[in-house]
Amino acid sequence: MQVKFQSIGWKSKVMQRRSTFSISINKLVATGTGIKKGDLLYCYLAEDQDKRPMLLIFLDKQERSVKGV
Repeated sequence: MQVKFQSIGWKSKVMQRRSTFSISINKLVATGTGIKKGDLLYCYLAEDQDKRPMLLIFLDKQERSVKGV
């Protein structure tokens, strides 16, 4: 899978409420992709070619095959 970075990026602060951790998504990204509170997003734990851990989140709310990641 090849990844193409877009022109927007942001920092997310990890928050914890009881036993659940969460991160925030930029409001412009949420609005632009039609994400609403309560939507289900598909997330995958992956690593890049330098073995750096990354979280891959599909913002179109559809499950994807991530073979090879």
